[in-house]
Amino acid sequence: MAEKGQKIAEAASGAPPVEMGALIGELMKHVNRRSAGETLAILNDAGLTLPQLVTLHILDQCGVRTVSAIASSLRLSPAATSHLIDRLVVGGLAGRIEDPDDRRQKRVTITASGRRLVDRVQRERTREMTEAVAGLSREVCRQFGRVLGRVIEELEELEKLSASPKDVP
Repeated sequence: MAEKGQKIAEAASGAPPVEMGALIGELMKHVNRRSAGETLAILNDAGLTLPQLVTLHILDQCGVRTVSAIASSLRLSPAATSHLIDRLVVGGLAGRIEDPDDRRQKRVTITASGRRLVDRVQRERTREMTEAVAGLSREVCRQFGRVLGRVIEELEELEKLSASPKDVP
């Protein structure tokens, strides 16, 4: 256990990306161990798999997408992705629309029901994470909040810079 604490301390002192990944993994283990039950219950009640939820998040965040763009994001075959999307469409969580530039192509969009489900999952995950860190000291919360805000800003900036043509609908 002392070795693990030492690794965490070393990683926290100017850590390279691999070590930061390990720190984030440790944080998520703590959060998931203390919570995640309600989020999983929501997915189970909705009959959703994790790839289906990720697809809904992609559509919610990025807007209308082609099946091939979604497949690329999920690292699934176009056939598997098309099947996954079919189940979302049947469930009323996503819809298919005609591509205005190529009528043979279909694009995928999130429905109002899909957006409500994404919002519900996000609210529950926020509640679960809040509960998981509720016992931290005020000082740690203040520092973590400040640093996490900066990390999110930089990640958003990196995302803008690294957007590739395949990411475009």
